[in-house]
Amino acid sequence: MKKMLKKYFIPHEENNYHPHILHTKRALFYSAVFISMKAIVISFAILLPLQVFVMPDILQAQQQEIIDLTNEIRVQKGMEPLQPFTKLYDSGQLKADDMAQKEYFEHVGPDGRRLKDYMNTVGYEYKYAGENLAMGFADAQSLVNAWVNSPTHYANLIDTDYLEFGVGLHVGQYDGTPTVYVAQHFGAPKVVAGVKEDLGSEAEVAAEEGTARDLPVPDIASDEPVVDIPQINPYAQNEGRDIIPLILADGEEPLHEELPSIVYNPDISRMYWKEEGEKTIVTVKAYIVGDVENAMVRFHEYSIDLFASDQPFIYHGQVTIFGTANELFKVITTPSISVSAVDGTLIQDNIIWNNVKVVSPTPVEKYTRAETSLGGFTNIFNVSRNIYLGFIIFFAIALALKIFIAFRKQHHHVIIQTLLLIGLLVVLFEV
Repeated sequence: MKKMLKKYFIPHEENNYHPHILHTKRALFYSAVFISMKAIVISFAILLPLQVFVMPDILQAQQQEIIDLTNEIRVQKGMEPLQPFTKLYDSGQLKADDMAQKEYFEHVGPDGRRLKDYMNTVGYEYKYAGENLAMGFADAQSLVNAWVNSPTHYANLIDTDYLEFGVGLHVGQYDGTPTVYVAQHFGAPKVVAGVKEDLGSEAEVAAEEGTARDLPVPDIASDEPVVDIPQINPYAQNEGRDIIPLILADGEEPLHEELPSIVYNPDISRMYWKEEGEKTIVTVKAYIVGDVENAMVRFHEYSIDLFASDQPFIYHGQVTIFGTANELFKVITTPSISVSAVDGTLIQDNIIWNNVKVVSPTPVEKYTRAETSLGGFTNIFNVSRNIYLGFIIFFAIALALKIFIAFRKQHHHVIIQTLLLIGLLVVLFEV
């Protein structure tokens, strides 16, 4: 046994100062084995079904990370972190459940339910409330980054009026592709019982209430923009952010009724997209009434200036994105629209996509997610990394013995190939 160890590991005259463990053929064999082992692990991760990545324990970890990242943003701005509150978790979960079950992605559901309805269902009496939605994200960090890049979502994240929040996640499908629906609810409870509720902060109205919701909604099932717009009274109902009804004493009549200078209708405003090769054309059709100074839509890192069209009250704009729709919809959030009136009135609201595309994770994303968040599955990655680390140490010791025991009797090609083998193991360990 001693002789065998000396033959394979210790350079001496009988093995021509060339330990057999470091022979070129063996080095090539080792390299093939180590690469094959990594290929098996990568194939395992890539071939995992998408359902594995939305298991309950994975969602719970993502939920906690969204909470932590949200508060991290607030702390970085010198703000107090939000306190998790059970009722807001419940309302957010109800909203996420509803989107998943009915396969839609909007602040107002097919049955007309919106944020205040979910708040009422769980018994949360609020002074201020807001909602952030998302769908189809690869990880919590990319999701929160998308919210930060959206003015209305970011306004919710850093709104000083909010004191509490909760996050709901639900696994569902959209157009046959598994995805995760996310609803983040913010709130501040009523301070004094019996006092009339505040209509909400700008962030709440922008995310949930909108403006002029009583306008008729035409059929927009296709990807084509709406052509015929009915002639309607845009001031039919004082529901917008810029109209705050007066609280009057009994019997007192208001002297006048203030009308908004501009009205944006999100019910018949839409974002459209179309792929053309390696480019994606994004078009906006927004319904705005009033003396508009300027209007702009923002989504992700893009912005679109809107201009009046030939159709009454329709403002439109377009941008060409150099990339496929897969890149555009890696994280699905609702774009925001800002409208400024000539008199200085500002409206910020959401404008929804006419349709969206749920993007399946790429092989690299699947591998990364499997390695970092799949609970028991991560043991496979840990075992392979430990094997690589063990052989890095093993060959480093073998090389040191080769160099220092017979310093004057060196085979330089052996040293080089062993260093290359150790370098390969380091790469495989890091990947």
